[in-house]
Amino acid sequence: MPVSIQKQKKAAKELLHAAHKVYHYRRDVIAEGRLVELDKAVGELDQLQRDKQVAAAPLQASMDRLDALLRKIGGKLYPKTFWNDNLEVALVAAIIVIGIRTFFFQPFIIPTNSMYPTYSGMNAVIYEDKNQAPSALSKTFRLLTLGARHKALVAQSSGSVQIPMARTSDGNYRIYFEPVPDRKFFVIPTTVAEYTILVGGIPHRLRVPPDFDMQSALLSNFPESEPDMVRTSGGTGFVLDMKTEVRPGDALVRFDITLGDALFVDRLSYHFRRPKAGDPFVFRTRDIPGVEGGPYDIVDKYYIKRIGGVGGEKIEITEAGALLVNGSPRDEVAAFVRNANKEGEYGGFVYPSQRSMNPRKILTGPGDIAEIPEGHYVALGDNSANSADSREWGYVPEKSVIGKAIFIYYPFTKRWGPAE
Repeated sequence: MPVSIQKQKKAAKELLHAAHKVYHYRRDVIAEGRLVELDKAVGELDQLQRDKQVAAAPLQASMDRLDALLRKIGGKLYPKTFWNDNLEVALVAAIIVIGIRTFFFQPFIIPTNSMYPTYSGMNAVIYEDKNQAPSALSKTFRLLTLGARHKALVAQSSGSVQIPMARTSDGNYRIYFEPVPDRKFFVIPTTVAEYTILVGGIPHRLRVPPDFDMQSALLSNFPESEPDMVRTSGGTGFVLDMKTEVRPGDALVRFDITLGDALFVDRLSYHFRRPKAGDPFVFRTRDIPGVEGGPYDIVDKYYIKRIGGVGGEKIEITEAGALLVNGSPRDEVAAFVRNANKEGEYGGFVYPSQRSMNPRKILTGPGDIAEIPEGHYVALGDNSANSADSREWGYVPEKSVIGKAIFIYYPFTKRWGPAE
C-alpha cells in the first residue's frame, strides 16, 4: 500500500473522531437534516478508510465533503484551534493532577526548621560582603539547585540604622513587621511579611515569606554591632539601635532565602493502616483545639511533625531530653535516639515554654505524663527547642491527619531521597 494512502487513512480516522465529537457535543443544537447529512458522510468515509483497496482520489473526496460539513456545523469544536485543542488536554491533565494530589501523593514544602536537622525549612544564607552583589548566573544556578531567592536592601539615605520593635502578647519584644497582601507567581493571592529598617529615620522596607526567620537574618547582617533597644524619639515605642552608620548606596542587608525541603506526602497508606509512632506525618490544624495561628491568626495550616505517641500510650520527656513511652525510651526511629543522646545538631526534647498559658499543653515538666486518648496523636518536632507542637497545644485528632512524608524531591542536597 502506498505511503500516501497510509497517511490519508490516518487523517481520515482523525477526521472521523472529530465528527463523532461534534455529534455528541452539539447534536441538540444541530438541525435534523444536517444530522442526517452528517451520518451519511461519516458512514461513507468510515467505509472507504476500512477498504484495503481504496484509491486515493475517492478517499480524499469523501474527506473533503465531511470536512466542509463539519466547518458548517462544528461551532467552536471544528475546525480545531490551538486553544480548544490544548485546553481540553490541560483540563484533563489538571483533573488527573488534582486526583493524584487528593487521593495519592501531595507535594508539601517545609516552611520552618521545627524538624531540623532531619528536614530543613527556609534558611538565610548571609553574604560576607553584603555590598558585593552576586552575578546573574550565580543567582540562576542557586535558584535552580537550591530554590534560593536573593534578597537585598540598599540604603537610600544616610544616618544611623534602627529597627522598629513590637510588643508580643507574653510581654516580650520582637522585630516589627506587617502582614501585607501580595501575589505568588504574579497571579495567586498570598500574604507576605513586610519588615522596616530605619536609616536616619527614613523607612526602608523588605518583604519575605511569613514563616521565614527574618529576625535572625537581620541580626546576622550586622555581626559586628552590639544593638541596644531604645525608646523612639517620640517615646511611644522602641527600636533596636544597630550602632551602625550608613551612606546612600550601602547595602543594609543581603542574603539568600533557600527553599525548605519539598517532599511528597503519601495520602493513601493511612487508609489501610494506622499511623505509627516515629512516622513523619502531615496534618491540618483547623480541627485541633488550642492551635495558635502565629502572627496572622491563621489556624488553617498544614504542619509536618513526627508522631511522638499514639492513642493508648503514656509518654513523658525526661530532664535529660529523652522521650519515654510507658516508662521505656522511645527508639522506633533514629530521630528519637539521636535526640535522646543529643547527637550532632539534635538537641534533645525539651519542655514547653513556661510563658505559654495554653491549658491544653502537655509534657510540661519532669513527671508530667501524657495519657494519649484513643484516636489521637502527639506531634513533636525533631528540633524540639524551635518547634510549636503538641507540647504547646495538645493532641492531633485522627481526622486531621493527611498522610506520611515519604520522599524529598527538591532541593538537591544531602537530604534528597526517602524521608526519614
